[in-house]
Amino acid sequence: MKKLLSLALALVMVLTLSVAVAAQEHSDMETVTISVTYNATNSGTVSPAETFAFTIAKTSVTDAADGVTTGNMPVPAVGNVEFAEGDAGNAGSMTKDVTITLPEYTSVGVYTYTITPTPRTTGGVTYWGRPIKLVVTVIEQNGKIRVAAVHTEGEGEEKTDDITYTYSAGSLSVTKSVTGNLGDRAKEFNVWVTFTAPEAGVVNSTISYIVDGETKTIAPAEWEENTASVQIALHHEETVTFTNIPYGVTYHVAEDSYEAEDYKTSYNKQDGTIGAASDAVTITNNKGTGVDTGVVLDSLPYVLLIAVAVVGVVAFTAKKRTTDR
Repeated sequence: MKKLLSLALALVMVLTLSVAVAAQEHSDMETVTISVTYNATNSGTVSPAETFAFTIAKTSVTDAADGVTTGNMPVPAVGNVEFAEGDAGNAGSMTKDVTITLPEYTSVGVYTYTITPTPRTTGGVTYWGRPIKLVVTVIEQNGKIRVAAVHTEGEGEEKTDDITYTYSAGSLSVTKSVTGNLGDRAKEFNVWVTFTAPEAGVVNSTISYIVDGETKTIAPAEWEENTASVQIALHHEETVTFTNIPYGVTYHVAEDSYEAEDYKTSYNKQDGTIGAASDAVTITNNKGTGVDTGVVLDSLPYVLLIAVAVVGVVAFTAKKRTTDR
């Protein structure tokens, strides 16, 4: 019985040791990836093509051999990721991987690096702004084995290896209203719409609008000195809507003067900044005058009643005088 118990204990110890050894087994890692998601805030938008790049810097090294310092420790190579136009469109998202290639290490140790997204200035794109931490632990396991971990660093936030870039764009509707009894509702009024890129930014998006059933665009190449201006013609109750305008782009709406034709022009607003899914401007042209109707027929019955009453009073007075004689 004692022999069986001893054998059982020995088997348990062997199994426990095997599990411990197995738990410490690692595979050498040549690369590690960061997941990059490119999404859109609003539906009906088309994201510009973007290349998201990164830089990597040495942070620290511990538990390494003598002579291995932060200054001379090996540096991984970090790639970039490219998204085509529209990859983040229609309020959806697309995820791609950035590959980090690990170098060879001559010493065990814990090597720490900071990966920083390269800042860009594309209008409407919100860039990832927090650093990303890469830790490479080099251990002895039948030779030197690299074990890498990568995750974002945000105070008070859950760590993740998925970072997100967001494209936000909205629309601007310009509507015409003609009022007044002399307002010509078939008349077309010329309107200028001018867009200006965000400060220290550039517009890489294509803005679209439809005129008389034809789709027109403002391409990135058409911007000059960070502005783009188009002319449209509007008649009463007609609307032209500009779509895919990046957040942060400002606009100015101005109509040609029609004072010589006695039109008074007013706006609900002329200037604004795109910062929501939609914005709207209404231009009102008013032209009116008093109408010469000659005799005001509406008051004629009352005039006749008064005349009849006066005649009756006169007749009654004359008759009374005759009776009194």
